[in-house]
Amino acid sequence: MAEEKDFNDLLDDIFLSEDREHKESYEEGFKAGSQLGNPEGFHLGYHRGAELGRELGYYLGVITHHINLNQESDEKYSAKILTQLTRVKELIDVFPRINSEDHDILGMAETEFHSNYSESSMKSTITKVCHHIDSITKYLTPLLPIANCHMVEFLTLNHWEKLLPASLRDSLNGEDLNVSLNNYWSSFEQTNQEKTALSSWIQTAQSHCIKVNNEYCLSTEKLQEHIKAWGGDIAPEVKIKEFMTSKKSYEVQRMSRLVSSLGGASGASGVSGGRGAAGARCCVEAGGGRGALGAALSLAHGARCLSLDCDARAATEAAHRIHVIQKQWHTIAKRVNNGSEKSISEGINKNLHRFATAFITKDTDLSALVKETFPEYANDDVRILLTGLHTCGNLGPDSLRIFTTQPSVAALFNVPCCYHLLTETVDDSVFDVFQRDHGSGEESSQGFPMSDYLRGYNLGRNARMLAAQSIDRVVNQRQLPSKSLLYRALLQAIIKKHLPNQLVSEGKLKRITKKSENFQQYFKMADDILKLELFDRMSDSFFTDIKKTMDCDWKKLVLFYLIRLCLAQVIEGLILLDRLMFLFENGFDNVYLVKLFDPVISPRCHSIVAVR
Repeated sequence: MAEEKDFNDLLDDIFLSEDREHKESYEEGFKAGSQLGNPEGFHLGYHRGAELGRELGYYLGVITHHINLNQESDEKYSAKILTQLTRVKELIDVFPRINSEDHDILGMAETEFHSNYSESSMKSTITKVCHHIDSITKYLTPLLPIANCHMVEFLTLNHWEKLLPASLRDSLNGEDLNVSLNNYWSSFEQTNQEKTALSSWIQTAQSHCIKVNNEYCLSTEKLQEHIKAWGGDIAPEVKIKEFMTSKKSYEVQRMSRLVSSLGGASGASGVSGGRGAAGARCCVEAGGGRGALGAALSLAHGARCLSLDCDARAATEAAHRIHVIQKQWHTIAKRVNNGSEKSISEGINKNLHRFATAFITKDTDLSALVKETFPEYANDDVRILLTGLHTCGNLGPDSLRIFTTQPSVAALFNVPCCYHLLTETVDDSVFDVFQRDHGSGEESSQGFPMSDYLRGYNLGRNARMLAAQSIDRVVNQRQLPSKSLLYRALLQAIIKKHLPNQLVSEGKLKRITKKSENFQQYFKMADDILKLELFDRMSDSFFTDIKKTMDCDWKKLVLFYLIRLCLAQVIEGLILLDRLMFLFENGFDNVYLVKLFDPVISPRCHSIVAVR
């Protein structure tokens, strides 16, 4: 007989039945959950592990490929790149390949492997720059005879027949000039739906130009994002209305705020804040000229600035001019904030901007120049931002070399110009003349190429001169070449025929076209200036014959000029990418091209920005 429960026990059973059922349900649920959860957890972990393994395997393959490539190739990677490649390979090699509760594999992947992601990303960027360079050189090399020809010899050397591709030349021969011009303009504006030989030429050239907003070429908006990431603040815009041309005002206004902002991020300007802010900080303006950029940096943004120029007289005159600007600054400059403009009349330190004379080469000690000009900082560790607005010829390349070799230069912000004055092995004498004319016996390094990647590649002086021409402005304003180009080519043809050994000084013939109503008058004036004694020997029928062919010659010259101009941005792009590659080869990561200006207003619109 079953034992009867006490009345109190029965009461406990009634009151505790709910707790007991909760406990039994929990035990059953736990058992079921464990049985179902283990397979789910296993499969989840298996798949996540497979994903991580694939990622590690991918990067191991890429890294091994480049290490082997470096061993087999004559062109070696920099020591910094090799160190990073080896480090990542070592991290992958020691990554656990067996299950162990002691290993936090997700944590290891996050802290050890992904900490090197930036190096892998940088390698990807360098590879893309190399591919772009290769694409340009492959396209440009067979076209260098066009880029290096001289328009003066257009008729004497028959450029139209000998230099243009036959398919392009033949398609244009049968067209009226205005039809070809409309095709040209509309192809640039991408409104031309018809596929022609001319539109194909234009599109192919454009496909090799530098595009904005990729890994190595930024817009100004993207640059501002990088500056903020580097720890800087974006300086307010300052409008300057007088004491410079509208073009210069636009350039100084747009560039000065970004230079000041970059200086704050790198600890190299007079503004407060920024990483590495210890010691004196200064912007050094290479090729300061009239000192407009330095004036804006010091007066508008409170940055200490040293303007350097190789011409002592120019530096003295610039200092006097800036003194006048300082007195009028409160009336000529407005600080823009949220759309409103306010005069800058308080807190201006007129002693922040100073001048010095120096012919800058790669060996110029900028820190010593700053301490000499600012003796109050003689005992400080100077942090410098090296800048320059349209640095002429080799001054741009030497500015980059200074950045790579002098640790005191914390940042670089350079806008290049005057590519025809760069030195190449094909014309080393060009810059020797420039140095002689500026009273400097110092030697300057080669201007192009700078990078090891392009070592041995030459453009030629006329090609570099072409790179400085503005196709954006020509297309925007529908500009055609001056008639003087045809007149000079006709004159050259006459001289070559009748005086084959005669040398012509180009400078003597400048501006005579404006004084001439036709070629006959031009020829008469040129004959007198050059003392050719040819004009009186020519019959009336000679000028009649020239007049008959002039329209045809003009059409061909105009079209050849515009076709050749399509190569300008391609050549400039190669020069800029070479400088970018030089900085990469020297181990710098934070290096970019920045499209700084509207190319219609300021054709040399790209800057090179780098932070140490």
